[in-house]
Amino acid sequence: MGTYLIIGAILGSLFGWVLGSVTIGLLLGAVAGGLIGLILTKLRVRKPEDTGNDVAHVQLKEEQLDIHKERVQTGEVKIHKEVVADKKTITVPIKRQELVVELGDEEKYRIPLKEEEIVIKKNPVQVAEVSISKRQINEMEQVTEKVKKETLHVNSSEGDK
Repeated sequence: MGTYLIIGAILGSLFGWVLGSVTIGLLLGAVAGGLIGLILTKLRVRKPEDTGNDVAHVQLKEEQLDIHKERVQTGEVKIHKEVVADKKTITVPIKRQELVVELGDEEKYRIPLKEEEIVIKKNPVQVAEVSISKRQINEMEQVTEKVKKETLHVNSSEGDK
């Protein structure tokens, strides 16, 4: 009913604008819209006549499960390498020279002496390769949920047969 009043007021104000008096047009439109709304509402509310057709339609509804899956994070794995220092002892044979002087001539000789010195050089060498990957595991999981369902019950009194 309210929409008919508003529509009538708008049309009446347009009509009043054309005539030169918006206020009168607004009032006339609101009254006309109210009357039209009242008439249409009465027509719509009127009950249908009994045609002898005794069919009633009742809609029954029930809940249905709508299942979908979402991916959620269940954990996190951090992977890092750690350097561990170990002492390693290796026995390496080395050579050195010794000076041997024997009595005899009075001459002086200079003889250079040499020895092997151990030089340690460290080189990284790959000793293993570790493969890290994820794999998909498919499982079946049962879910149980209560659903509601409408049922129809007809109760008749003893007078209605």
